[in-house]
Amino acid sequence: MESFDPIQSIYNSQRNTTSELSADRVLNSAKNSLRKLKRDQFWTIGILTLTLSILALYFFKYGQFGTTLLILSLTLMISSLVIRVILELTSRIGLNRLEIYLSTSEFIKSIQSYLFRRKRIHRIFTPMIYLIYGLGVVLFLIALKPYISLAFFIYCVITGVGFWIGFIWVIRKSYRKEWELLNALEKMSKN
Repeated sequence: MESFDPIQSIYNSQRNTTSELSADRVLNSAKNSLRKLKRDQFWTIGILTLTLSILALYFFKYGQFGTTLLILSLTLMISSLVIRVILELTSRIGLNRLEIYLSTSEFIKSIQSYLFRRKRIHRIFTPMIYLIYGLGVVLFLIALKPYISLAFFIYCVITGVGFWIGFIWVIRKSYRKEWELLNALEKMSKN
């Protein structure tokens, strides 16, 4: 009877090759997921920064000469957006620090740490930002009402509330996309 050493070596080489392919596949998938997450976060920061710039421009051009209520409303809206942009930028820095070339256990720890920070942002800060911004919109509309016609006021109410809903939608959409990608990365790193 012959030895099974040649068969065993062929089996071992096949097993290593598939695990190397699997590791490469996981690594490429992790790279793609992180790249997508960074791109989505970039667009979220861009949209929020554009909105912040428009509000700040309006404040410095017209709002600073308005009533106290107008100044307060614009300050609430601007400050809520500033806080959100700062939170997103710090998260972006944390995302850039994720290293896919770490060992699996270290990569899992870094993803879990990032997930914990993002959960805290979305569960604690996001509702507060929604409320502060919404309060700013309401106060802004109240401050404008005596100076504009009824038709324009109704238009401002509809667009103000519409923008607020759009603001919530953008943040929630980015949150859901981010959450799906992070969960996929966590699942990949566990395999």
